[in-house]
Amino acid sequence: MKKILFRADAAPHIGIGDLMSLINISKYFDDNDEKYFIIKPYKAGIDLINKYGIENCFILDENISIDDEINYINTFIEDNNIDIVFFEITERKLSDYQSITSKVKKVAVNFDGHIPDNLDLVIDWDVEAYKFFEPKKYPNTKFLLGAEYVILPKEFYSDKVLSRKKNDIPKVLIAMGGADELNFTKKVVDAILSSDLEVELNIIIGSGYNYKKELEIVLKNGRLQYQLKQNITNMLDAYLNCDIGIGAGGLTSSEMVAAKISPILIATYEHQIARCKYFDQKGWAKYLGFRNCDTKELIDAVIDPLIIKGQIPFQTKSIIESINELK
Repeated sequence: MKKILFRADAAPHIGIGDLMSLINISKYFDDNDEKYFIIKPYKAGIDLINKYGIENCFILDENISIDDEINYINTFIEDNNIDIVFFEITERKLSDYQSITSKVKKVAVNFDGHIPDNLDLVIDWDVEAYKFFEPKKYPNTKFLLGAEYVILPKEFYSDKVLSRKKNDIPKVLIAMGGADELNFTKKVVDAILSSDLEVELNIIIGSGYNYKKELEIVLKNGRLQYQLKQNITNMLDAYLNCDIGIGAGGLTSSEMVAAKISPILIATYEHQIARCKYFDQKGWAKYLGFRNCDTKELIDAVIDPLIIKGQIPFQTKSIIESINELK
């Protein structure tokens, strides 16, 4: 039995991918392993914890200093006999957490190369991850770098992905990420409604999305059948019920590629550009550009969707194997 502490947050200004990734990875461990979460009280994070029924969750003060946070974590580790601490933090540099106690094994997802020198395992699924790390500088750290090491939900490895059937009327899934603070969901909906496309819309909005009322008005006044869902717990079923996916370049893009849902991607932040281009070059997605929602390009991609062939080499399970090897 292992005792694992997960530390991440979710909020509109950082997205929900950090916390969602750790919730996803926590599902891979044995049921008898004890799992704990520490988060800040941002609404999007609290909503995710409630949505997925996370029981052992502890809340930090929103404005806690880094020193006080580290002291809190170290005390928590000592009091609960934690074996592994798993970080995914983008609000602060991970290197700020150098003084976390050495009594535990440390695992981290990191995308900028600013890491403590005492981590045991580092994961980065950015396609340009090798630009940020020099593994030889960290002889005691194992690195899993590259797009294949994205943390996907456990159900994405089921046979359901292979048995998906096409719908008579094409269904288009729109999922622009958990926060979508720039409201690309509405921009995509507006583009489709202004066209002659005959499709059904399945729109997924996350816990951090703040434009639901505005979006509902547009959809109700539109001509297409639609479903609008928020905070769903099984994204795979949503993907498999659709023929085409339109998404941002975050975690959603990897999920759409894994589900082979003919992804159409828009990079809504600069760090997503390389991932979207990589998926496009591999023939796994159609990339429209950085914050680009050109109506003609979007509609053309829906009319002539990609057919993704071959096996996508994602390796979430190898992450678990590497964690289980920590001694």
